[in-house]
Amino acid sequence: MDVILVPGLWLDASSWADVSELLAAAGHRPSALTLQGLHSRTANRNGIWLADHVAAIVAAIDQCEGKVVVVGHAEACGLVHAAVSQRPDGVACAIHVGGFPSADGARVLSGFTVDARGVTTHTAGLSAVDPGLGGLHRRMSENASHVLDAVQRLTDDRRFAVPATVVATEFTTDDVRRWVAAGIDPVRELARISDLTLVDLPSGRWPQIERPRDLAEVLLAQLALPRAEPEKV
Repeated sequence: MDVILVPGLWLDASSWADVSELLAAAGHRPSALTLQGLHSRTANRNGIWLADHVAAIVAAIDQCEGKVVVVGHAEACGLVHAAVSQRPDGVACAIHVGGFPSADGARVLSGFTVDARGVTTHTAGLSAVDPGLGGLHRRMSENASHVLDAVQRLTDDRRFAVPATVVATEFTTDDVRRWVAAGIDPVRELARISDLTLVDLPSGRWPQIERPRDLAEVLLAQLALPRAEPEKV
């Protein structure tokens, strides 16, 4: 099955490399995106907005035959949700890793539980902790505030009929249930999704890098569910 992988707004497609390899080995067709202006720390991002990133995800959906699974990480969960709103008939399920689908009228960052603006200040020492993460800091974009501060616009309520999974990383599934019950704004879309699955995967901010095998197993389990199977033609 086609699986579109969208990294958080400081990462590029390479952050999904290990997960992509495991998905491909299981017979799926992963496609990791590098969103416009986020291919390097020094890329020119003038004139690039939330709508441009959403359009890139929509274009990736349109390039696939049949329904696809779209996976968003952190801040990109809001972008994925916007793409689902534009292509509800083209998505078998959406998987939100370490973040939430931000609602209409909300800012993208409202769907992410950690203030991601400080993310680059915590990465310089990664190579000392884990040599495998050493290149991450060098690849990260310095600034995605042009997207985080943009207001989400969603117009198609059919998005609520698209199955969704939240992979809880820096929070727990019990947290999510409590937040939904309390009507907390970042999770208000979840209360309206008709087929919602919650999965715990305790990890840090980048589970696709820190725990790629475990995350791949979570994704494969979701892909194996009947709801994620492409429609027969």
